[in-house]
Amino acid sequence: MKTRSTVLEGIKKVSLIERDIKPASDQILVKTHAASICLADIQLYRKGYYFHAKRHQKPKYPMFIGHEAGGTVVEVGSRVHEYKEGDRVILMHSARSSGTITPGGLSDYWAVHPLEVVPVPEGMDMDLASLGEAVSPFIFAVFRSGIKLGDTVAVTGANFIGQIIAQGLKKSGALSVTVIDNRDSRLKLAKKLGADHVINSTRVDACRAALELTGGKGFDLVAQTAAYIDPTVEEYMNLATEIVRPMGVLVFQGDFLHSITIDNFQRWHHESLDIRSVAFRHYHPQQIQVWSPDCLKVMQHGLVQVKPLITATFPLEKVAEAFRVADEDPDQLKVVLTP
Repeated sequence: MKTRSTVLEGIKKVSLIERDIKPASDQILVKTHAASICLADIQLYRKGYYFHAKRHQKPKYPMFIGHEAGGTVVEVGSRVHEYKEGDRVILMHSARSSGTITPGGLSDYWAVHPLEVVPVPEGMDMDLASLGEAVSPFIFAVFRSGIKLGDTVAVTGANFIGQIIAQGLKKSGALSVTVIDNRDSRLKLAKKLGADHVINSTRVDACRAALELTGGKGFDLVAQTAAYIDPTVEEYMNLATEIVRPMGVLVFQGDFLHSITIDNFQRWHHESLDIRSVAFRHYHPQQIQVWSPDCLKVMQHGLVQVKPLITATFPLEKVAEAFRVADEDPDQLKVVLTP
């Protein structure tokens, strides 16, 4: 089988090449319906490494990149019994279990072990299902956040992650949701999608403005959603630490791809903060199989709106342009590619 695949050949050097692909006996071959660019892909694009601990290692080019995708099974290895040709699946890659950073999902076809996919729920739109990997971890963060009916909630960061989590927390019973970001376009969208209050941290003292909304008490739950390559990670982690109430919940989901300093770290201990670092699929692939159905159910039934977060769509042959836009335009939330 021939496929076009996105290959990273050096810092900010992305191209599309044709190569042969065949599934191993324990793999399935999937024809892509749609794929998308993750901030982890942008980290690889910019620096050649993903994990901060490996920043001193020489990048191993070429890399076939992409891990957010969905499609249809077109070939099944002889040892595979979980899927058959024609099944619709969502790529749910686990770097820890597979030993690879990325399975090359930004391609016409990709081959993976059955544990790295989940079935598309019956009746689910494939455009939406193809974003299942991109969305599910943040719905899972809502599940694990400890949200209670009547909680006052703040979300620091209105990126793709924050937009999903803010909606999920509101639908889960938050009395009010306050979203904090440094871009008006993101805050306008958050308000449209259900946020009660928005704060632009470049225009006001965000800490003071946020605490005023709670009468100085602090929020019951703060979700710190700035992550990956976002330049506000340190600023917003510190902000989240300051605006959560004593004995409140501070939850975060998303890798921090560089070191940060938390100035008032003592609050975590001395004011008994409930710290929750949530990981959907990073430790073991069985996590994916257990939690994906519940996350996909939320997507399929519109309990969070996902399609308004797609800010650009490109054909696969324009993948280099898609990466440039995703890298350089801070208003982009999710860039999608179609074969």
